[in-house]
Amino acid sequence: MSQSAIQKKKERKFEHAKSLDYSDKWLPITYWNENPKSSRPNSIYQPLSSGYDILTLLRSQVLLFNSRKKWGLLFAVATISGMFCVPSSLDQIQSHIIGFFEDSVAFLISLLVPISTLLIITGMYVLNDLFDADLDRINGKTNRPIPSGKVPKGHALLFVVMMNVIGLSVPIITYNLLGIVLASMIALIGILYSLPKVSLKDKFIIKTCAIAIAMACSLLLGTSIYLHVDLGTDIDNAFRWISAQALGLILYPTFAAVILAMMVFVTSPLNDLGDIKGDKAAGRRTIPIVIGKENTVRLSLLITIGIAFSSWILYANSCIESDWSKLHNHTNAITMVLPLSVSGTCLLVIFHLWNVLKRTEDQNYVRESIGKKSMPLHLLLQLSLVIGYLLQ
Repeated sequence: MSQSAIQKKKERKFEHAKSLDYSDKWLPITYWNENPKSSRPNSIYQPLSSGYDILTLLRSQVLLFNSRKKWGLLFAVATISGMFCVPSSLDQIQSHIIGFFEDSVAFLISLLVPISTLLIITGMYVLNDLFDADLDRINGKTNRPIPSGKVPKGHALLFVVMMNVIGLSVPIITYNLLGIVLASMIALIGILYSLPKVSLKDKFIIKTCAIAIAMACSLLLGTSIYLHVDLGTDIDNAFRWISAQALGLILYPTFAAVILAMMVFVTSPLNDLGDIKGDKAAGRRTIPIVIGKENTVRLSLLITIGIAFSSWILYANSCIESDWSKLHNHTNAITMVLPLSVSGTCLLVIFHLWNVLKRTEDQNYVRESIGKKSMPLHLLLQLSLVIGYLLQ
């Protein structure tokens, strides 16, 4: 059959469809493909266009999440650490689960708070990438979705909003008031960190302080599942967590939060060592720019030594505290496991920093070495804190 005969046959089919008073929207899709001059009906065109847009949006959200999930996981592990940096935490979890059904369900939901941290922190880093897209190109970070152009900025902004909304939902659902405050603080820090005109990341020292506070809040968010109270039923219990009865519950996680915040002052300035060129071009005053590369590493060494020393101070204080026995029903005295595990991690950090100090001018080495080892050392410190508490 000739081509012209086939075309005439198709046209007869279309004419027959019209003669049956069908609306144009019911005509085969090939009609609109073969008749470009015809106006494509919205009922056909829109679903196809929306379907494509939805797939593109989903793909961009996955790319954004994968690009920054490792830092979100780091802070999420800090939240998990906070869940175990409490005396007899395993016993408390068990007692909550086998309690009343409604209380058990609420507590099980509250165990999802690490997901809150994961989503909020991942959104925080993506928001930073959104505002730093041009600067990242200068620093050679073109493998990221936004500076490379793989993800539109509108999709990135939507990602940030969704991560914060979903992240805040867990403490809200469980009426964890302390958790809501802590999660909100993390989200607020993430926004102010990159928001123009505030931009905490551009301010000397304040940048590192903001990240350190976010890390501390992440750990305390895990502890909040034991400390939150319902103001609607008992206002007197609103301040239970600062009473003598709860002192054992907040002493350890507070110490752990301070330790992790100090660790941020070790790794965050080191991460800035590889971005000096771009940061100078942007007019930023980071710690390496202000005090120099070698002094930045030396500062990190001193802070690491301070972390190890502080764990021994806490241990010594627990041994000589005369009133400790009054709290023995709520906590156990700190054993040598905690300072030993923390000090062991600090020795590994010092070894790493010593190697970086000898090659501060090798930017590629500094960037690769710090990028690969910062997270493992952070995780190892968190693990040492948890082991130190659980083995008391």
